[in-house]
Amino acid sequence: MTHSSGLEALKRALSDVDRVLISTHMNPDGDAVGSVLGLRGILESIGKQVEIVISDSITRKYRFLIDKPVLKPDSRELENLKEAERFQMVIFLDAAEKKRVGDVLDHLDRWMSPGALEVNIDHHFSKDVFGDIVIVDPDRASAAELVMQLADTLGVDLSPVIAGQLFAAIMTDTGRFQFGNTDSHSLKAAAKLVEEGADPSRIARHIYMERPVSYYRLLGNLLNSIELYHDGKISMIAMSSDNIATYFPDGNMDSEGMVDFTTQVEGVEVGILLRQTGNGTFKASLRSHNGIDLRLIVETFGGGGHANAAGCGIEGSLEDVKEQIVSEVKKWLK
Repeated sequence: MTHSSGLEALKRALSDVDRVLISTHMNPDGDAVGSVLGLRGILESIGKQVEIVISDSITRKYRFLIDKPVLKPDSRELENLKEAERFQMVIFLDAAEKKRVGDVLDHLDRWMSPGALEVNIDHHFSKDVFGDIVIVDPDRASAAELVMQLADTLGVDLSPVIAGQLFAAIMTDTGRFQFGNTDSHSLKAAAKLVEEGADPSRIARHIYMERPVSYYRLLGNLLNSIELYHDGKISMIAMSSDNIATYFPDGNMDSEGMVDFTTQVEGVEVGILLRQTGNGTFKASLRSHNGIDLRLIVETFGGGGHANAAGCGIEGSLEDVKEQIVSEVKKWLK
């Protein structure tokens, strides 16, 4: 289904739906958080009853965006739903692949009404497109831009609260409008949201200027041990479980944005952040600004993302994982 026909199909389907469930990927980033919150507000404005359920908690820096509770799969409100309380539609937003929503999938059977529709709204390229209604546009810099297009299709005016949520989503997924995915469309969308009441200064301050000191101490430790490969064209920082435990002993770690520093070294074409997620398992986050399609690199490891920002999981010791990812990146560099 094409992008435009997907919007119209969703508009028609919503006319027969009262209760909608919205979810997004695990470890939700700014685009995921802002988009699901904004979408909830839009659907509630046309009379729908909406719940947001996410497998993982929203990190501290995005919580100022939350205007109403966001549930987790084990929330009491979702226990023993009566038939009239079940949802007739579930919308997966910014998920790329269905499995990325995590534990939410394990509970859908008891939350959804028979014959409930699945809707997929996303801006990532994926070989595994899913959903009864599909609104996927890889040319958009953020999922929030698709949510804005849905609001237009539904004839909904955005409140200042919704505008702020969607602005935060666009701002974070474009790297404060610095990433290669920033284009006239995303800038026009951001400008419209400011006209609708979004406050860029306030939003930027909350997200980028109020991080705990432990974030900067960890970042300093990582940058002090940055490694360069392939004549300085690849840079890498690696975060072990010990690093995390030292600077975030409560486990509530925020490392979002750290990978962006890897591409700020002169001559670097691909930057990599490795973060240990378990015994012998690492998450690799990659950034590039030289036209290399990072999706082709991370697909080797079962990952995905955007051309200039992508990620994957890799198994092995730290040294083995470094060798695997560097070896793959080298194949794409001149």
